[in-house]
Amino acid sequence: MGADKILFASYSGVLGGAERVLLDCVTRLDRPLRVACPPGPLADELHAAGIEHVPLKDRGLRKSAGGTLGLTYELTKLKPRTLVAWGAKAVMAAAAVPDTQRVAVHHDLFDAPALRGAVRATTRRAHVVVAASQAIADELKLPATILHPGVDLTRFTPTPLPDGPPRALVAGALVGWKRPDLAVEIARRMPELHITFAGEPLPGDPMPDLDPPPNVTFAGRVDMSTALHEHHLLLHCADREPYGMVLIEALAAGRPVVAPAAGGPLEILETGLYEPGDADAAVAQIRRALDDPGNPRARAEQFDVRVSVARLAAALDDLAVPTRPPADVTV
Repeated sequence: MGADKILFASYSGVLGGAERVLLDCVTRLDRPLRVACPPGPLADELHAAGIEHVPLKDRGLRKSAGGTLGLTYELTKLKPRTLVAWGAKAVMAAAAVPDTQRVAVHHDLFDAPALRGAVRATTRRAHVVVAASQAIADELKLPATILHPGVDLTRFTPTPLPDGPPRALVAGALVGWKRPDLAVEIARRMPELHITFAGEPLPGDPMPDLDPPPNVTFAGRVDMSTALHEHHLLLHCADREPYGMVLIEALAAGRPVVAPAAGGPLEILETGLYEPGDADAAVAQIRRALDDPGNPRARAEQFDVRVSVARLAAALDDLAVPTRPPADVTV
């Protein structure tokens, strides 16, 4: 019966970082499970992997009370005994689903105090809390299993650095909080470095007005493995990155990473860190990485997907331990 299977619920049907971690987990967990999400790339990957998919209404990527209540209604109809809410929107919706054991899995940091408070309040309704990084857990101010999602190291083969002038890859959605403006400023201060943006704006969002110099290229969607091999390093600029899977992918491909010393990158990297927002400090770290790339692959091996999936499995096992029922919450 479907109710006997663990139900993973995602508000989003895209295939961003959090959804790729979800896919890595459900394809490796040795548990009867199904995944509820809207149609889209995530559902396509689930079908290809033979994972049972439960379609949900596509409510877009914007947060709204109506969207949360609608998802609550859909999840309630599924009557799951165990509900793994994947991401803040799903956590808020799951808080009001009756007669289920809830696992809240978080991947985001929130700037708005009201939203942060709502997420924290609904997370208290969960029986088990999982956070992608310690930075996320610290913001929640709740006990949590730290997932530190890993990568399938067999998918990445380190290759020699390419010939020619230095090239840095900036990977991720073209959104303000990822600080593409800082990457452009770094390009201005280091004209010998070519910077490639691999990513697009979110659906419905305009292209940022960045006024880039000639040494900046916008490549759109790319094959990440190929792109990493064509560049000398990965440049990351987000001041408040919750985790940063792409950083681990770059390390696994043998590419050094330069990123702000904050949030998830501070938990992933040992070198290449710079003061958030400081273009000059970033340039200094880029020059250091070009002079001495070190052994990035060795660091990536500390983030094996099998280990992070085992952490999630252990968190699910915690549901077997009797706990005091969470306090009621109204959403």
